Amino acid sequence: RFFIIMRIAVTGGNGLVGSSIKAIAHQYPEHEFVFLKRSDCELASRMAVMTFFSSAYNRFDCIIHLAAKVGGLFMNLDSNVEMFSENIKINENILFACKKYGIKRGIFCLSSCIYPCNPSRFPMDESMIHESPPHPSNEGYAYAKRMLEVQCRQHNKAYGTEYICVVPVNLYGPYDNFSIKNGHVIPAIMNRFHGEKAKKDGKFTVYGTGRPYRQFLYAPDFAKIICDVLLDKKYDNTEPLICCNDETTIKEMVGTLAESMDISVDKLEWDTSKSDGCMKKTVDNSKLCKYYPEFKFTSLQDGLKETYKWFCDNRETLRQ
Repeated sequence: RFFIIMRIAVTGGNGLVGSSIKAIAHQYPEHEFVFLKRSDCELASRMAVMTFFSSAYNRFDCIIHLAAKVGGLFMNLDSNVEMFSENIKINENILFACKKYGIKRGIFCLSSCIYPCNPSRFPMDESMIHESPPHPSNEGYAYAKRMLEVQCRQHNKAYGTEYICVVPVNLYGPYDNFSIKNGHVIPAIMNRFHGEKAKKDGKFTVYGTGRPYRQFLYAPDFAKIICDVLLDKKYDNTEPLICCNDETTIKEMVGTLAESMDISVDKLEWDTSKSDGCMKKTVDNSKLCKYYPEFKFTSLQDGLKETYKWFCDNRETLRQ
């Protein structure tokens, strides 16, 4: 048995990224990862969080804080109050526990959707998170996540901690939430298209115009980046770090997704009465590439094929 160097708490342990970290945890046998799920601890409750972390068994050297109330465009539009309130509570409670129980190093997950909807330039970098307001469709979630960056920065200044905020773009992959109503764009469309394949008319409707630009990141790639940044310490500061891959339009992504599902792009129809959301939110990964120049991203084509294979193999148990 390896001598355990560090114990690492992973909130959101059953989610998309937490499950992706769990799948590669064996690559770090000298560290013990403890994956928290909602049944272990209701993170929006201060009492529940303090009860969990006060246990002698639940003492940790590091934290990977992934847990959040999240959803797709239409869930954000309908639930801005709840998205702000619950995420503020979760983040405040986790940071309070980290301070009280001496967790000095950690990764805290933001999102590129918190960036300004009308920035001064593209691509946006790590310095532009607070430059101007986010898109109004998700301002509840966006402002809660922006405050997490402020909270981590202030903890680092006041208490000498090493809390690093990572900023992923649109994540997708195995273990995602495939809810048609509340899932993010790729898993929601994948689930809906899979159901439509059984119908007779052979048409597949996509919401919006397809014109917005997005960057997509395969969740297993993000999981590897998180573990590298936390554990190898090549990233030698505590400033936020953007994690992204190449940019594409929604229309191009849906075409690639359709091909991965053996659906002809000629059968796609676009419902332009539905909202597009933010038209462009391009971010720059040059800092990540500077510290990890040899990192190999999974292509969108390969990532979508792997995700659809996992979706088909796990239809009985996946989140939807």
